[in-house]
Amino acid sequence: MITIAEPIDADTLRIRHEFLTQRDLRLSSDGVAELLGVPLRHAVIILESLAQDRFLMHTADGRYARSLAR
Repeated sequence: MITIAEPIDADTLRIRHEFLTQRDLRLSSDGVAELLGVPLRHAVIILESLAQDRFLMHTADGRYARSLAR
């Protein structure tokens, strides 16, 4: 049986790659929007999705960093 998967967001993959290759990277939503050249709301959706997946964590200073659980 073939099932249809959710579309893969290339911007999400790029940010995931950035956090994988730079382990100490900490970015704000604004920083991600600027890096990707996307609207702020899109950057927030990407970061919240990665945080919900426990790939990233939201830090006390409002930035995102790799989750300690990974």
